Amino acid sequence: MQPPRPRKQSRMTSDDGTTEASIHHHGRAPQWLGLIAASMGMFLTSLDITVNVALPDITRSLGTDSQTVQWIIIFYVGSSTGLQLSLGNAADRYGLKRFYLLGLGVYTLAVLLIGLAPIMSMVFALRVLQAVGNGLIMVAVPALVTGIFPPEMRGRTLGLMTGIGALGTVAGALGGGVLVDHFGWRAIFLGRVPLCLLTVFLSLRFLREIAQDNPHTYDLRGAVTLFLSLVSFILFLTLGGRHGWSMPYVLVLLLLSILAGIAFVYVEKTVSQPVFDLTLFRHRVLVPVVAAAFLMHLAVFVNWFILPFYVSDTLHANAKTLGFLLMLMMVISTVASPLGGWLSDQMSPAYLTTLALIIVAGAMFWCTQLGADATVAHVMWRMIAVGLGMGLFQAANATLVMSSVPSDQLGTGGALLAMSRSMGTVSSVALMGALFASRLDLHSLAMAQPGLAEAAARSQAFVPAFQDTYGVATLLAGIAVLVSLSYWPKRLRPDA
Repeated sequence: MQPPRPRKQSRMTSDDGTTEASIHHHGRAPQWLGLIAASMGMFLTSLDITVNVALPDITRSLGTDSQTVQWIIIFYVGSSTGLQLSLGNAADRYGLKRFYLLGLGVYTLAVLLIGLAPIMSMVFALRVLQAVGNGLIMVAVPALVTGIFPPEMRGRTLGLMTGIGALGTVAGALGGGVLVDHFGWRAIFLGRVPLCLLTVFLSLRFLREIAQDNPHTYDLRGAVTLFLSLVSFILFLTLGGRHGWSMPYVLVLLLLSILAGIAFVYVEKTVSQPVFDLTLFRHRVLVPVVAAAFLMHLAVFVNWFILPFYVSDTLHANAKTLGFLLMLMMVISTVASPLGGWLSDQMSPAYLTTLALIIVAGAMFWCTQLGADATVAHVMWRMIAVGLGMGLFQAANATLVMSSVPSDQLGTGGALLAMSRSMGTVSSVALMGALFASRLDLHSLAMAQPGLAEAAARSQAFVPAFQDTYGVATLLAGIAVLVSLSYWPKRLRPDA
């Protein structure tokens, strides 16, 4: 049984005057080429994982330090996340293809100029520009893919979309180090320009515009207050996790986020065409679906920033081994996403999200069994399980979200997908990172003995701190399983 379709519908037309229904039946070949053109945008944004690999080379090349260079990522993630809902609403109003092409243009210009930038301050500014392009791409891609194909094919096409996006992560993990080693950090930005231009060409040729017949005035006040609230909250999490939650400037950021959030809600209740429809919070499927996705990413992202230290410091494996383990996780996710999309067309995707979350929770619990005597093979099997759960979940989750939003708010649906992922990862780095640090200090203190060096005590304390952190990640994934049960079709009202 499929989740109930929203009653609200809007008639959408393409740039040649055809209706949405006729677009679906225009021919299969152009549809699949359109899917590739849209999904290439997701592939491009996934390549930004190469920046993590290039941070040491950027630090040396531009004469900065390790703390300052981290802002390359913070500026990018914070700006992109803060803009996503507002950009999704704008794309719904003024044209998904138009905004997708605008995003590709901005993204292409940004990566080109970053690759040529002579100083760090210019890189920071251009990363914000790149974040704008990234936000436009991320909100438009799921909406475009949803609009290209009929509802009965939605699961498999969104599954292919997420698989292609995961493939970008694999390509970035494999190619980033090679490019930096042979050509320097600028190559990871300049190397994307030809792919960007190819994506622009395919999009112009094979994507059709789908927009509202009469776009309304844009809610600029709502967009500004939402951006301030989200960016302040992201900075609060980031700086709080790094410098301490009680620091005055950290508390000021939290207060600013709360005040801006209150102002946003007030603005949205007083305008006729809000930047985000607050009534969507009453949707019995949409809210728990987004919450489950946030919890899943909050739990799973520890594999990207805590597992590497376990592999290197406890298992004494080299960087190539670590890269292989992370790549394997994403390869399995890439393969599982189309499978999850196909299954979402055969049964309710709500059931599949629960199954996928159970796999994720089981894999994270399995990781708590890793000790000092584990081998790389033990980690490998756990990464395979995580990748399988992630791939199945992301395809089914995308199908649920894009089926739950009204047809004139597909850009907003794409923004909710992107935000659940980005907020989950940002929160994971801040909260789970702080948890790991506190548990490491606690276990180090408990193991401290006369004659035992502090470094030796911390080394022995690493494994229990690692296990504690993965235990909390298991709990978060378990909560996501319970949340997913709330939107099973049999538990929904007929008018939900």
